[in-house]
Amino acid sequence: MTTAHSASPGRTRRAGAAAALLALGLSACATVPSGGPVVEGEGGAAGSLSGSGYVRQIPPGPQRDVEPNGLVRGFLKSMASFEENHSAAREYLAPKTRSDWLPSGRVLVYEDSDKLALDAEVADDGETAQVRLLSSQLATIDASGQYTPAGAGQVIDVTLDLVRTGDDQWRISDPPELLVLSRSDVDLVYRPLNLYFFNRDRSTLVPDAVFLPVSSDRSATRLVKMLVAGPTSWLDDAVESAFPKDATADVAYDSGTVTVEVDNASGGTTQRFGMRAQLVWTLRQLPEVQELRLRVGGLDIDIPADESENLHTGEGDWDSVNPAGVTGSLRAYFVRDGRMWALESDSRDAQLTESRVAGAPGAGQVALEQHAVSLDEDRVGGIRAGGKEVVVAGTSEGSDYTAVLSGGDYTSLSWDGYGNLWVAEDVSTGRESDDDRQQQDSEEVAEDTERGDPSPTASPSGGEAGDVGTRVWMLRGGTDPVEVDAPELAESRVTALRMSRDGTRAAVLSSRGEGLPRLAVGRVVHSDAGITLSGEFPLATELQEITDVAWRGGDQLAVVGHVEQGAEQSYLVALDGSTETTSAGAPPGTDMGGIAAAPGLPLLSGTEDDNVWMTDDRINWKRVGVGTNPVYPG
Repeated sequence: MTTAHSASPGRTRRAGAAAALLALGLSACATVPSGGPVVEGEGGAAGSLSGSGYVRQIPPGPQRDVEPNGLVRGFLKSMASFEENHSAAREYLAPKTRSDWLPSGRVLVYEDSDKLALDAEVADDGETAQVRLLSSQLATIDASGQYTPAGAGQVIDVTLDLVRTGDDQWRISDPPELLVLSRSDVDLVYRPLNLYFFNRDRSTLVPDAVFLPVSSDRSATRLVKMLVAGPTSWLDDAVESAFPKDATADVAYDSGTVTVEVDNASGGTTQRFGMRAQLVWTLRQLPEVQELRLRVGGLDIDIPADESENLHTGEGDWDSVNPAGVTGSLRAYFVRDGRMWALESDSRDAQLTESRVAGAPGAGQVALEQHAVSLDEDRVGGIRAGGKEVVVAGTSEGSDYTAVLSGGDYTSLSWDGYGNLWVAEDVSTGRESDDDRQQQDSEEVAEDTERGDPSPTASPSGGEAGDVGTRVWMLRGGTDPVEVDAPELAESRVTALRMSRDGTRAAVLSSRGEGLPRLAVGRVVHSDAGITLSGEFPLATELQEITDVAWRGGDQLAVVGHVEQGAEQSYLVALDGSTETTSAGAPPGTDMGGIAAAPGLPLLSGTEDDNVWMTDDRINWKRVGVGTNPVYPG
């Protein structure tokens, strides 16, 4: 068996035919098993991954006298069954190979079987054959469970060797050391779950999405072992774990209780708390897990301590580092007549009340085209009309705006959980003149708002413009600018930069050339060498255009966009890279101008007719009042 990720120049005698098949998306009709017993899962670990009992299909073995292409198609379909260590797929292997096949856990994902090309070549003696499989690659799932979308033009290219057995049947003699699954198979047999690790100051847990196979094996033990092993390679440098890097764990599950005995751990108070919190938040995703017993440093820790509670109903100190990235209830903010107002309610069903923000933000003397409120709600950062200056003011009486960046062309800003203000600066050449843009943007701000005149600080960027691209700044404490190394944005225009509330990731809307903005998430790494924003991970690729983005939670974004030939509306986007983007509707009779989101709070949108709308159920939107640019802190 040979495997490649791009079309190989070898096997030239068949390459032309295979390439033609791939380009046309053709597949010959073959005798492929389409049935098999359908078995309902017994709840337990596997069913819990989706929150209810699952239904799995156990494929039959190969039909008699099937030809090489049909055999390979049946083998690929049977790969999706994890039951009894892929026993269904092993039926397609030659007897000498059957017991030795050990898939590595790595998975190549393609779109669907209609776009899968198979090209068979039978030897002159009729005793051996080769089948070459070609398909555009959609993604990879590695052995750690990390899902990575494929790059443009990436191709699955696998060649399988076949032999005739003693009873004159084709079987695979050289199976791949990985799995090759369609997207629908991945949706059926894998479930995205989160492992939880700490952000840089260990104030918040950060979700790390992994894909776990749905099978009759106990998923709780597998999930704990993955957690102890550490984060995925994508997130590794941005987070920390309370489990030592060389730690191992003995994990057992019995009647709703998971017992974890950790080796190579000192068992100090801080470390025990960290391990406990990571385990609780990770295992809470599995409804069948009711209790956790952690053995570390010679101590047994029962969680929860109260026997009348369980992991899902009990409260504990682990709530202080909850993955929402916020404590307490956040207020929403919007602008009316140039002044900033706050929206809040005492309960989910209570009427929303408005209050004007104290200090400079509520005075409305400085016209802002964009604004962001810090997580502690003590400061407001804004881009002044014209986009040439970034200012910050407190939310207390008597505050004034102070310029913290000037001389650039600033396009977006956002606060992280550490109290730092992040700013995107457009350094592209060929833009419309600064004077034209400033005049146009100023005219779009409320006409009855007068601009103040804070004294600008020296521009850290020096006002220089390079090729098409973006420069990213992080202002420590909202005041001291530090340039961020953002290599993947060097040749892009950023229209939205939104920091996760845990401070470890950034959601970015960016475009290259004349292309439409695309959505990606990058990781933030702090080191002695500086700050890096990199590891671009594309999301919501099924949407043709996205115009705004906000963090709804640690593992979910809210966006405004549309599919091809579809109406603009809001969507929820999971960060695992595979889960289907779901619609959250839109206000009726008007166009959405932006989106605001926060954990456990209604979605908000400012519309083109200068109204603020909200939805609690992602179906029915209701008008809140007159205003623009609603935001939640962050």
